[in-house]
Amino acid sequence: MQPTENTSQPREPDPPSLTELFHRVNSVIPDDQSLLTVEPEMPVADALDLLGKHRFSQVPVVVGREVLGLFSHQTFAQAVITQSLAATKNRKFDALELTVEDCMDSKPSFARVTDEFAEWFDVIDRNNSILVGSPDRLLGIVTSMDILRYLYRVASPFVLIGEVELALRALMTIAVNPETLAACAHECLKDKYDAESMPTELHKMSFNDYIQIVGDGRRWPHFAPFFGGSRPRTRAKLEQLRDIRNVIFHFRREITVDEYQSLASNRDWMLRKARTAEARQREGQQ
Repeated sequence: MQPTENTSQPREPDPPSLTELFHRVNSVIPDDQSLLTVEPEMPVADALDLLGKHRFSQVPVVVGREVLGLFSHQTFAQAVITQSLAATKNRKFDALELTVEDCMDSKPSFARVTDEFAEWFDVIDRNNSILVGSPDRLLGIVTSMDILRYLYRVASPFVLIGEVELALRALMTIAVNPETLAACAHECLKDKYDAESMPTELHKMSFNDYIQIVGDGRRWPHFAPFFGGSRPRTRAKLEQLRDIRNVIFHFRREITVDEYQSLASNRDWMLRKARTAEARQREGQQ
């Protein structure tokens, strides 16, 4: 029997539920989180060594499935201060004799996975973390760094694109005066706009309009000193940025790792061009 070709299309992944589109506590828990716990009888020195080994600041105190508290550098320091003040001449205090139970926060707060994580900012600011789940069902832990990394991952593509677009406008402003820019627009954008709707100011143009002007061979001599290299290479970079920008700003999907790296690389390229242009401006003013 001859092998037959499988012509079926790969199955599309199931769309996310509507609630998964919102930024809640379950969004912030790291996907690769390995939940570390300690028992209350553990010597505090061992618990501190464990935190240092894993580079954690806090750890849940658990027996079986029950969460008894939260041990952290902060709760340890508080316990040491409290017991040092209570010590007398006849009762010496040795911090290394303490156990985790002596130093833990016995009433930690618990967030639900469906909570808005902004609701817990004050607790996280105070304790540097929040447990997720319930006292008899610990699901995870969210720290201030988890939130910072999550927000950075969500926001950084928008920040990078914003830097690129503003820098591109600035370079075009340096390259041509308003009258020349208007002439460029009428020449390069005439197939897209009629005379009445023709944008002649950068803030009224689209990113693709910038590409049509900068990448046009007739107008390239205005921009070549500021973008350098060849016109096709510059145009290709800007078109790549445009395509990624459209994915980001139209929320079509999450950009890939390769797209993010390309965005960051092209942003750095734009930064170099901006720094060079500023240096030449300063040199010309001297």
